[in-house]
Amino acid sequence: MKPSTDRAHGHRAQRGLTLTALVALLMSLLWATAAVAAPTVSQCNGTDNVGGQAVECDVTVTNVLDLTTGATSSTTTVRECHGAAGAAPTCTTTTTSATVAVTSIDQCNGSGSGGGGTVTCRVTVTNTVTGDATTGTATVNQCNASGTGGGTEPTTACDPFPATTSGATVTQCNESGNGGGGTQRVRCSVPGSTTTSAIPVSINQCNGSGNGGGAVVICEASLSSSVTAVAPPEDEDDTEAPDTPEAPDDDTEAPDEDENETDDSEDTTGGETGGETGGETGTPTGGTPTGGTPTGQVRQVPSGAVAAGDGTTSADASPLARTLALVAAAGVLTLVARRRARA
Repeated sequence: MKPSTDRAHGHRAQRGLTLTALVALLMSLLWATAAVAAPTVSQCNGTDNVGGQAVECDVTVTNVLDLTTGATSSTTTVRECHGAAGAAPTCTTTTTSATVAVTSIDQCNGSGSGGGGTVTCRVTVTNTVTGDATTGTATVNQCNASGTGGGTEPTTACDPFPATTSGATVTQCNESGNGGGGTQRVRCSVPGSTTTSAIPVSINQCNGSGNGGGAVVICEASLSSSVTAVAPPEDEDDTEAPDTPEAPDDDTEAPDEDENETDDSEDTTGGETGGETGGETGTPTGGTPTGGTPTGQVRQVPSGAVAAGDGTTSADASPLARTLALVAAAGVLTLVARRRARA
């Protein structure tokens, strides 16, 4: 029964670990989704619609993206001002930073529509990208169905115009300034702006605004996008291997074998001659080979001989050996004679 119980506990523990891992995975996915969600700037919408009021709002965004590392950051400064038309408004300014890019800006829509109201709003976006990306010209949709209701023509002054691109980068000042009033009461522009597909930004401002009699709408949007390409890594195959130094020529000539053989034969002849002469005469001086002892050769001493000098052999000790032999023989004979006498 115990093995079954252990297996049951093991299965429960395994299921518990699996559930814990699943929860951790879901939490990480939720966190990742929240982290990559691009923030949206929204301000000054549906405000100051009582006659004689003014609304003035600005948004400045700097986006930075490194495509090689995936690092993204943004800094956003918003300025919001409210007050009476024709007077200095009260303003507040806030700056925030984020680890994602700001890609949507929505401001000053449906605002300042009281009689004599003023709407003044601006957006400035700077995108800086490092990596493989492209830039293009910002598209515009602005000042359509605006400046109606009477007044001295032209009631609008927009650049570019006409501008009717659907889903444009900048959509602004449409259906605005329609309460009648002065000339050029709707003035909106998008000066030479560039975008990048790496950070798609959309701007939506000043639409359906300043529609009271005599109201004025002045709005501007500007985008600047730059891309810095990253140099590709060097190809290892293109790297030249260092030159291998050539081996020096071996100018040393091998010794002539014939010459060596001649020298060896001469040394051998001299040694043999000296040895024989010394053996016969008993004089050591005759044993020295002509030209000296050959280099690299070891002089051998015959067994039982005394190394007295060059060319010395066992023949030098023969007189002494004969004397000793005679003495020994005489001793033996004397010993034998004594034993016979005792017997």
